[in-house]
Amino acid sequence: MEQIYLFTLRNDVWIYIACAFGLFWYGSEFLRAQRRLRRAVFGLERETGSRIRNNALLFITIFTAVAGFVFYVNTRIIPTLPAELLQPATATPDIFKTPLASPTPLSSPVPSSTPPLIPTITLAAQPDAIDSNQLTDEIIETPTIEPTAGPTATPAIACTLNLNISNPREGTTISGAITFSGTAVDDNFGGYRLEANGPQTGGQWASLLGRTIDQPVDDGILGSANLSQWESGPYLIRLVVVNQGGADVGICVTQITLNN
Repeated sequence: MEQIYLFTLRNDVWIYIACAFGLFWYGSEFLRAQRRLRRAVFGLERETGSRIRNNALLFITIFTAVAGFVFYVNTRIIPTLPAELLQPATATPDIFKTPLASPTPLSSPVPSSTPPLIPTITLAAQPDAIDSNQLTDEIIETPTIEPTAGPTATPAIACTLNLNISNPREGTTISGAITFSGTAVDDNFGGYRLEANGPQTGGQWASLLGRTIDQPVDDGILGSANLSQWESGPYLIRLVVVNQGGADVGICVTQITLNN
């Protein structure tokens, strides 16, 4: 039903214009039929005039009802709809033209242990020739080699087709008011939260929407937030889905940079 309301809101002007043309046309037909009935002498003329008049009355009623419905939706229904539902729909990316991103690792790679180097140190020999027994008196020293740390994994963990943030994309730089889009669905869906963690929040997770949204979203708008007064820097954005008991069942984390 909400889709009907949104269609009415976005096309109300054209609907009003169509209704006005329809009322004008069938109003003229109704008046023409009335004049024809007043001048009719034979039964066939009266029958034809009555049919034209009845058809005109039917369409006048239909166009009046449509215009009344649009007026009622604009004045009574639209003000009660949630603000995020009235946001313009984001364009669906063309999967045949959009280059595929490299898969995001789900966890930090564990660096493999590097076998230590074993240099051989030979003690100074006597001036005499070194015999074969002295070759076995070598001291083996094993220095400690610090393993090289692996690359830092992209902080987008547990993101799936049913739980993801599609806009803003991973690693983008944004500012001001932001509209977050993506998917948040689950078989035992109870709601979702959208949170941020960065310089403004002091290392804590802070809610961007102020509440848990109890409606699932499938490739649509998750919510909007005005971050124009926030401190610039890197931020982690976390989308959390909870079940009907309120327990977290899925978490998707992505990273953006705020530049105000």
